[in-house]
Amino acid sequence: MDYLAPPMFDVSNIDIWKFRMSAYLKALGLHVYLATNKKTYIGNDKYIEVNAQAQDALKHSLSKEYLSMISNCDSSFAVWNTLTSSKVQTTN
Repeated sequence: MDYLAPPMFDVSNIDIWKFRMSAYLKALGLHVYLATNKKTYIGNDKYIEVNAQAQDALKHSLSKEYLSMISNCDSSFAVWNTLTSSKVQTTN
């Protein structure tokens, strides 16, 4: 296991992935984590930088199959919600 890499997205065990990814994002910084979980965070002065960091971490946790699902998302908040939605979980 590479401790510097984000946990790989696993739709069959989404709760464990959410727990591990949340911890990973927090390790990158509280603002990085908040960018994925607080819609009101969008527009904050620090948002552009931490949004990019969070999106990068989330994208690195995905296989090509899931990467295409979030290609139109412009915020880490949207990526997180897309990945954790019941729609993703029921397609597999």
